[in-house]
Amino acid sequence: MNRRNVRRITLWLIVIMVILGCATPALVTPPPSASGPGSIETIIVQTAMAAQTQTAIRLPPSATPSLIPSPTKTSTVTPTPTATILFLIATHTSVPSATSPFIGGGGSNTGTGSGTGGGGSGSGFVKPTATPQEWTCRVLSKSPANNTVLVAGTSFKATWTVQNTGTKTWPKQGVDVVYQSGARLNAGKPYYDIPAGVGPGGTVTISVTMEVPKRPKEYSTRWSLMVGRTQFCSVQFVFEAK
Repeated sequence: MNRRNVRRITLWLIVIMVILGCATPALVTPPPSASGPGSIETIIVQTAMAAQTQTAIRLPPSATPSLIPSPTKTSTVTPTPTATILFLIATHTSVPSATSPFIGGGGSNTGTGSGTGGGGSGSGFVKPTATPQEWTCRVLSKSPANNTVLVAGTSFKATWTVQNTGTKTWPKQGVDVVYQSGARLNAGKPYYDIPAGVGPGGTVTISVTMEVPKRPKEYSTRWSLMVGRTQFCSVQFVFEAK
């Protein structure tokens, strides 16, 4: 039985009950003392109960509210910072002083070139070694020796032997023998090529023909090697003309 039929039956039952209630007592037949199973009252009651049962079955179940506990806020304990005490103990670190090694015994050092030994100075320390340079040399010998007496108006050959103590090779056509200062006693141009190329540690002998002036007195002349605009390896001749 659908809901529409239940409503219709209920409405008719209400109308019937109203009509019966409003009817005149004289016109109403007194109800029997006992209603049989097939009486109208029994049928109406059973019909109403059935309708109520069907309505209760078809009604959706009522939503039962469930109590959801609200989240409880848990307090967070912030740790208290613990003070750390650092003990700084100063330590003394000795710094070695940069000193040259002491040489005992009063020995002497042998110098090269124009350098002199440090043993006779009594300092007791080794002098620092110079950094090797590109263009340096050492004069090993020369002729004539200084203060030699030469005959005025004659010619002689000034000869000297040098060693390459630098880091560069002396090319034959790149290093010249040039007049530097003093009396210019050579005949011709004031420069010449070295006789041969010389590597580091090698030696070469240079010779230049010169004239002794006719005027008797002491003369000096200075010559050197030259590469580009750099002059090095200077040598001086000092003699007396008579």
